[in-house]
Amino acid sequence: MNLVTLDQVDLKTLARLADAFVREPIAFPVCFAVTGTLGAGKTRWAQELARAMGLDASEVTSPTFTLLRTYHAQHHTLHHVDAYRVGDEDEWWELGLEECYQEPNAWTVIEWADRFAEAMPPDAIWMQIDIQAVSPDSGTREIQFRCEDPERWNWVERVLQSLRSTE
Repeated sequence: MNLVTLDQVDLKTLARLADAFVREPIAFPVCFAVTGTLGAGKTRWAQELARAMGLDASEVTSPTFTLLRTYHAQHHTLHHVDAYRVGDEDEWWELGLEECYQEPNAWTVIEWADRFAEAMPPDAIWMQIDIQAVSPDSGTREIQFRCEDPERWNWVERVLQSLRSTE
């Protein structure tokens, strides 16, 4: 399994990370399976991706009660899913996520993905966001990426390399 950890990620760095992902060309749909405690920044990640795609980030809210929200940008579609309130796997599949996973130019961000880990696509990019324990008041996070798909992992590595080169 491929794994990388980013340390001391503040909100500015999170925005730069989203910009770097959206800027780096790809030829496949993307699924971010996002995990982390309440308030860690899962929804903020979806908002930053939306902003980087040219959408109004303030319109991207937690899909807690609607479970799935879709936003259309000029070159991308962003599906934002909250698995926290999904009752079971049947309800999960009723959301129509199989189509989201396969839609060209679609990016799917799934909050609380660990609740349905076995239902995630095998090429999902897992993203664990944790509030930095050493200084919780600073607003920094530790973000861990892991992915088993070689093509997507190469993309993640290119993005992270471009982010490092702009620091």
